[in-house]
Amino acid sequence: MTEKFDVTLRRIRRLSESTLDFRFDRNDGKLVIFEPGQFFRFVFTDAAGDFERSYSLCNFGEDVSDTSYLDLVISFVDGGRASQYLFNCGKGITATVSGPFGRVLVPETLPRRLFLVATSVGIAPFMPILTALSSALGKLKVEVVLLFGARSRDEFLYQEEVLAIKERYDCFTLVMCYSREVLGDQQPYERSGYVTDQLGSFSPDPDSDKFLLCGNPYMIDDCFGLLRKLGFRAKQVVREKYVFAKETKVKEKKALTKEQKELIVEKMKKYK
Repeated sequence: MTEKFDVTLRRIRRLSESTLDFRFDRNDGKLVIFEPGQFFRFVFTDAAGDFERSYSLCNFGEDVSDTSYLDLVISFVDGGRASQYLFNCGKGITATVSGPFGRVLVPETLPRRLFLVATSVGIAPFMPILTALSSALGKLKVEVVLLFGARSRDEFLYQEEVLAIKERYDCFTLVMCYSREVLGDQQPYERSGYVTDQLGSFSPDPDSDKFLLCGNPYMIDDCFGLLRKLGFRAKQVVREKYVFAKETKVKEKKALTKEQKELIVEKMKKYK
């Protein structure tokens, strides 16, 4: 069930040169009800008026169903209205929130292998999903594979937390891919290149595997295309694209010429 409520920004943390995480508290103190992986719509107000953006919740590391805050992880987008607002604001700004929404969820029936594929801030919905799955890891016959792509090692978001999960559970596999960094001291879980380059090495099986994809739209389309060729159906590959919105000016409408007006009149006569 979706609801609408007001929130106030209480914390800002820098995760990388281009990425911040923000914590918003509910003004009414009530719990934030959501399933791990879902997103909320935020309505902010800047000097030009109201505007809306959608963000997956990145609440994790505890009982995520028992909190009254919403954690967001956001990368700066050059020319983005939300980036200009949030990356230059201070604690205390408010927003109106509605939700939850989304299909990137823990499957009701766990597959033999569950692949989580993310790029950049697309990791956001997978952090609470990993928290939710932690009780199943090691107890149920499920292997979780996280394929995470970033431009460089310093953009490995939530590195400490993800590596802690890797060390704790043998059934959790991490492959960290860097698209713009060639590693000289590569760790066993690190690769140079893109997450799509790693899919084939796992021999995905449409009879026993399921994929959740979140992040760059091009990555998602490429992965989905590869998986379709392997026999995966759409319902086995749940996708959520992060569209990095830029504000664009509405083009001014040009006045019709005399000839264009006369042509419209003639066409209108035809359909009378």
